[in-house]
Amino acid sequence: MFSAQRANAAVIPPNLAPNLADVGLADVAGRRFMSSDRDEVRGYVGRMYCDHSLDLVNADGRLDTRIAHLRCGGVALTDMSYGADVMIDAGRLEDFYLVQIPVAGRSGLSLGGKHGDYGPGRASVQNPQVPLAMYWSGDCRKLVLRYDRAGFERFVEACVGRPLRGCVDFEPWFDTDSRLGAMLIQQVQAVIAMARHGAAGGAVPALLERHLETTLMGMLLFLQPHDLTAQLAQRVPGADPAPVRRVREYLEAHAHEPIDLADLVAVAGVPLRTLHHQFRHVLGVSPMQLLRDIRLDRVRAELASPHETTNVTQAAMNWGFEHLGRFAVAYRRRFGETPRETLGRQRGV
Repeated sequence: MFSAQRANAAVIPPNLAPNLADVGLADVAGRRFMSSDRDEVRGYVGRMYCDHSLDLVNADGRLDTRIAHLRCGGVALTDMSYGADVMIDAGRLEDFYLVQIPVAGRSGLSLGGKHGDYGPGRASVQNPQVPLAMYWSGDCRKLVLRYDRAGFERFVEACVGRPLRGCVDFEPWFDTDSRLGAMLIQQVQAVIAMARHGAAGGAVPALLERHLETTLMGMLLFLQPHDLTAQLAQRVPGADPAPVRRVREYLEAHAHEPIDLADLVAVAGVPLRTLHHQFRHVLGVSPMQLLRDIRLDRVRAELASPHETTNVTQAAMNWGFEHLGRFAVAYRRRFGETPRETLGRQRGV
């Protein structure tokens, strides 16, 4: 099958190693689990993912399982290690897609009978219908992303403009220094930072959670090769302003609510790639860029008529801006001043 020899610990460079526990994911998520009891571990992980077998490779091995868990809409982020060499047989995942990014140690995968060993620097994608078996070394630690199948495939259908006949058949491997790997890691770090901020001042706003969920799904769909890649790249029909007008009016009316691409496809009545083409032709921006500009306008309105407790950070997060640095750049580009300058002018600062 694959090697169950324990490898020396290996760690990817700090800029590519999102140490979720170290940045306080357990406190943010409110989901922390530690156990050395095999049945307890198997039950807990089974509830997070699916029923599976869990066996120690060495008879005298002892589990030291540590899990921190955070959900972002239909995408769950988990930082986990077993602390002992283990073999896992999950069978078909059925209800979810899985991305596994080793941060330390070694892992082996068997995907539908095809075997491979991997560790830091290389990540994997598992489809719902491909039987999965795994080996984790005792020093193996992974960042795992679980994509709910129903929500993800609804997103895919909105993008391709037709119902799927089966699950998306992804290529099973990618490098963490690839475009997908680097962007996924950066986005996960942003999710943790925003969730941590929200945990200090309240729940993460629904707008922000929906945006982060859509971003994580879009990265996987558009950056990892799969059986629909060629179809997504096909040319689309010429522009028709009617769907653009409907979507623009919808965005103006619902900018304060969570909005995903499937919502816009339903409003437009055309496939997502057609809608993107029409928006570019008519307005010169994508639908989500227009939504960003509308929300920037709403933030400016808040800052221009502030209450006593109004501050830039909360106003930005209330309108779905998870990266304050990029928000400030976009705000200045649109309005010719910083958000703090807008707020300070109203307060006579």
